[in-house]
Amino acid sequence: MEQFLGTVIKILILLNPFAVLSTFLSLTADNTPAERLQISIKSGIAVMAAGTVLFFCGQAVFLLLGIDVHLFKIGGGVILMICAVMLVWGDNRKNKRSVRNCESGSIAVVPIAIPMAVGPGTAAGLIVIGLERNDVLMTCFQLLALFIATFLLTALLASSTQAERIFKKEGIQIITKLSGLFLSAIAAKMIIEGVRYSFNVI
Repeated sequence: MEQFLGTVIKILILLNPFAVLSTFLSLTADNTPAERLQISIKSGIAVMAAGTVLFFCGQAVFLLLGIDVHLFKIGGGVILMICAVMLVWGDNRKNKRSVRNCESGSIAVVPIAIPMAVGPGTAAGLIVIGLERNDVLMTCFQLLALFIATFLLTALLASSTQAERIFKKEGIQIITKLSGLFLSAIAAKMIIEGVRYSFNVI
C-alpha cells in the first residue's frame, strides 16, 4: 500500500499540477465555467492517454522515431516559448478568439496536457516507472496510480473557476503575465538542456 501511494504521489509530482493550473487559468481567462470544465476533462483524458502510451511504449516509440528525451525537450521547449510570448505580449482579442476555439480541444491537448502536464520530465519518469513493472498485478497498480494522479489533476483544473473568484480578474491578469515569464524561463531551460545533451555542448 505504501508503495502504491508513493507511486501516486510520484506521478502527481511529475504532472506538476500547480504549474498546469497557472497556465490553465491564463489560457482560459475568457472562458465560461462550463467551457473550463469541458477543457479540463479533455485535458485529463489527453494526459491519461499520453501517460498510458509512455508507460507501455515510451522507450519503443523514441527508438522507432530515432529521438530521445533530450530532443523531446527541444521540441517541447519551443512550443512552451511560443505560448509564453503569446501570454506576455499577445493581443487580448486574438487570445480570446484562440481560446474560444478550444471547444475543439486544441489547447486542452497542447499546451495544457502536452507539454505542460506530460512534458519531458514526466515522459522520462513514466518510461522509467513502466520499465519497473514485472508482473500483471504491479502493472495494474501502476496504471491505477496514473489514473488517480490524473484524476486529481483534472479535479484541480475543474475547480479553476473558484480560484478565479478568489483572485478576481485583475489578479488573473497579473498571474497571466507572470505565467508567461515563468513559462519562458522553463522553455529556455528545456531548450538549453536539450541542445546541450543532444549536441554535447558544455
